[in-house]
Amino acid sequence: MNREIIWLNDNYGNPTPCYKSDIKPPSVSAILDLIIDPEFEQFVRDVGEEKAKEIREAAANRGKSFHTFTENFIKELALRKDRQKALLHTLNVSPSLLEKENIPNHKIAEGRDLFYNFFYSDYSTRYVLLIGTELPVYSPILFYRGKLDVLYDEPGCHNVITDFKAYSKEVVEGSVKEIKIKRQLGAYALALEHMKNIKVTKASILAVIKSSSSIQEIICEGKELEEQKMEFEKLVRKWHELNGQNFLFDGENN
Repeated sequence: MNREIIWLNDNYGNPTPCYKSDIKPPSVSAILDLIIDPEFEQFVRDVGEEKAKEIREAAANRGKSFHTFTENFIKELALRKDRQKALLHTLNVSPSLLEKENIPNHKIAEGRDLFYNFFYSDYSTRYVLLIGTELPVYSPILFYRGKLDVLYDEPGCHNVITDFKAYSKEVVEGSVKEIKIKRQLGAYALALEHMKNIKVTKASILAVIKSSSSIQEIICEGKELEEQKMEFEKLVRKWHELNGQNFLFDGENN
């Protein structure tokens, strides 16, 4: 590790590396943007850039709403151990929080409806042994940062990561979208190792599918998770190379 680099919190509480010259610590999502998705590029060509931007913003607002209802429910459930109290809590506090972030009312309603699909599923009881939510993570070795949704203790697996998504349709196995999802999980697992020497044994994306109201879980564990960590490391090193930040790794073999 380069000893001239230290990590400090910025104005938002996010960990930021400081070096003798300015550096740009990329987010996990910025690094994943290096992976080209032909299906998405075709979508933009079909509908045009302005319409594609409008659709993505609407989906982001819906996803933010779903995420907020789910996060507030999980935190209260872990604290109270009572599903009904946790449900009432999130229904009371989540709408006002979303309004402060200028999420349109109809998107708040859509996110709440997606949350109900989660609430009435078996998944909603999984996160009682909660370690944390909305956890800022970073790598002091590879110089990237992100924020994972949930870290919890699952019997038999111990440290497990889950990230919540709201998608319009199911993710196809072997698709570029699935590859990016698994790279994201690898990124979070790797950052926790570098930060706190926390070994993640299992990671998953839990997605509520708008078109069918079903829930899709994409799991990455064991050997596959280790492979995704290695693939993400290659990707983040490529990002630094493309952005003129190879100096971050000077002397790492000394």
